[in-house]
Amino acid sequence: MNQKIIIYIAISLDGFIAKEDGSLDWLTKYNNSEEDYGFVELYDRIGTVLVGGSTYRQVGDPFKGKEAYVFTRKEPEQKADNIHFVSGDVKEVLNNLKLGNYKNIWLVGGAALVDQFLSANLIDEYIITIIPTLLGRGIQLFQGENPESNLELLNVKSYDSGLVQLHYVKRA
Repeated sequence: MNQKIIIYIAISLDGFIAKEDGSLDWLTKYNNSEEDYGFVELYDRIGTVLVGGSTYRQVGDPFKGKEAYVFTRKEPEQKADNIHFVSGDVKEVLNNLKLGNYKNIWLVGGAALVDQFLSANLIDEYIITIIPTLLGRGIQLFQGENPESNLELLNVKSYDSGLVQLHYVKRA
């Protein structure tokens, strides 16, 4: 596979991607900003989206113009032609996907799916935006006992809103 798998995700300052109930409402005020936090550039670089079932049920289908694969054990009602439901081992699923456009892949989340990709050493780039909010509790981005990974920092960008974005790549 020539495509890179890129995680582009926001976390609270204390390391959570969602509240305990899975809610993302704490991110709403940043979604309405005029700043896109590098999203347009990322979206241009990708051709495929990988998303966990819980995350998909919460965000719906914002993946216009991209093939999206939802990792889930239960198949929701098909809403769009570009949405496909898959299950099983992430390596096996990736090997069976038709990723012919040679653009990169955005791993959206959630935490359980990210954990599976980390365990399989499949993530090539990490674009993590730190939100200046302390949630206290919630769903952590990194959950399991994952293999040690050495990363190289490519860029740090700070925004007027107080967000800080870290961009790392996996060292060979």
